[in-house]
Amino acid sequence: MTVTAGTVTPAPGTNAPGTNAPAPAPAPAPGTSAEDIEFHYDLGNDFYALWLDATRSYSAARWDGIDGDESQEAVLARAQRAKLTHHLDLVGATPGAGLRLLDVGCGWGGMLAEAVAAGRAREATGLTLSRAQLAHVESLALPGVTARLESWEAHTPARPYDAVVSVGAFEHFATASMSRDERLAAYRAYFGACHGWLRPGGLMSLQTIAFDGASGGAGPVGSFVASDVFPGAALPRLSEITAACDPYFSVTVLHGSPEDYARTLRAWSARLLRARAAAEQLVGAEAYRRYRLYLRACEVTFLRRAATLYRIGFRRRDEPLSLPA
Repeated sequence: MTVTAGTVTPAPGTNAPGTNAPAPAPAPAPGTSAEDIEFHYDLGNDFYALWLDATRSYSAARWDGIDGDESQEAVLARAQRAKLTHHLDLVGATPGAGLRLLDVGCGWGGMLAEAVAAGRAREATGLTLSRAQLAHVESLALPGVTARLESWEAHTPARPYDAVVSVGAFEHFATASMSRDERLAAYRAYFGACHGWLRPGGLMSLQTIAFDGASGGAGPVGSFVASDVFPGAALPRLSEITAACDPYFSVTVLHGSPEDYARTLRAWSARLLRARAAAEQLVGAEAYRRYRLYLRACEVTFLRRAATLYRIGFRRRDEPLSLPA
């Protein structure tokens, strides 16, 4: 396993190696900063290990057909692995496929580990902005895996990927201070970059939280999350995702499942409650209280359908479409 750090942004107008696609315009403004990412994730790997499952998946599990007490390690881990394999299947990374894979926002490496374990990926690259997450991926020493401390805007692969996955990172590609037009430009830049990274016919999957029954993040829960838990993040709407991807990708699968996130949050909250003493020793009583409130408040948000969870599959268009403004 190789770990490299990189912050060099490709020059505007350059093409991704091995493609004929026009290079996408850079986003007009950056998304969540590295400092804000580290504010959340760098409380420490040991803290998150107390209440996440063995895969260290910090995104909604896939609970279809999985019964039992979701707060139990074995049950939660099964649901999280079901999520990981679902996304790998969406991009054609079936067992033995040996694809060249990119994971944008790789977290603690759960997707990377799943991809290489059964030969779904021969080479897998993960991008993260968290030094703590990068250190954990490095400790796994996964064969064929490269992890980079790097934003998607700065990523320039040596050659095209067969598939791109991204789970739980899209919420950080825009900020709450952006207008709708600015958010669309940022999202469109991401999809344009993915188009440039992928070989012809390449597949992509995305899992993201999105606003549904609420129009924005105003209100006590949104204000609390933005100020005390996840600064610098903003949720998209489905209409923004589809408008931004349309020049570059066709949508092959679209599935909404707020109940998957509600059940996952309930599992995390119960596990954190059981680990209260250890959590307070690691991060202090105030941080423990903040995270318990955050998990419970977010569970209610999904139960109320103010926000939802989307899992989306995409196929790369051979040439970007020229669409009317």
